[in-house]
Amino acid sequence: MNEQLDGRRKPRVWIRKIGEETVFTAIYSQHQSIGRTYMNVALPLPFSSMHGILQAAVENERLYLTSDGEGDTGTYLAVGRYLFQLPLHESFVIREVDDHLLATHDMTLFGLHFLHIDYVIKEKMTKTYTKII
Repeated sequence: MNEQLDGRRKPRVWIRKIGEETVFTAIYSQHQSIGRTYMNVALPLPFSSMHGILQAAVENERLYLTSDGEGDTGTYLAVGRYLFQLPLHESFVIREVDDHLLATHDMTLFGLHFLHIDYVIKEKMTKTYTKII
């Protein structure tokens, strides 16, 4: 990902596929402001993009990310040069267990909880083939 095109420092792209079909794309970066660390996520949409600014904190060996924190946090819709704050909030709790990560993801809209997802995140092992001649 090109920093000059994205406008953020060290952006990374996450592409989620089911089979060969792309079902989700997001561009991630991070920044610091007034002693806090934030993850910022851009989701491309038709003629616009949605941006989640998540405050990051570590407590009891867990990573907490929330758009309902202090400072820069929030969820925004960008249309051209216009930016609208949305009444949408999300939070993640991520912890390491053995050789994988467990994560929960919760979302609210207008203060009403509407989504809860539990994730198990494992490192994808690549297949190595040796050709014997």
